[in-house]
Amino acid sequence: MSARELTAWAMVLLSGGIGACCLLAILNAGLDAPPQPAVLAAGSAAIAGAIALEVLLSIFLPRQSDAAPDERERMILARAGHWSGLVFLFGVLPALGHYAMHANGNVMFNVIVLSLCVAALVEYGAQIVLFRR
Repeated sequence: MSARELTAWAMVLLSGGIGACCLLAILNAGLDAPPQPAVLAAGSAAIAGAIALEVLLSIFLPRQSDAAPDERERMILARAGHWSGLVFLFGVLPALGHYAMHANGNVMFNVIVLSLCVAALVEYGAQIVLFRR
């Protein structure tokens, strides 16, 4: 298993856990509630977790983590990023439309955060699937 596939697996777990925490916090408070402290803390945890993951991979797999992606990996990363971008777009556009119609920034914030979590899961999940093909 390559370092990029290991990263994708770890990021799926990290994104899934953080996304679940965000979803639970938002659903408990309501979609139109102001940004929850748990959601804001999850953002910090996502950044810290991603940095820790990259540091650990560079320690345990120094040659693989430092290598530039080959042609196949570049295509996989581009395709997965494209799919992720589409998923994010389909979450952001309705949130912006709702804000334009109802002027409720809380709903927009919560929907965009959830869209970001789903887009991250799609990106890394697609990478795993494409690396396995």
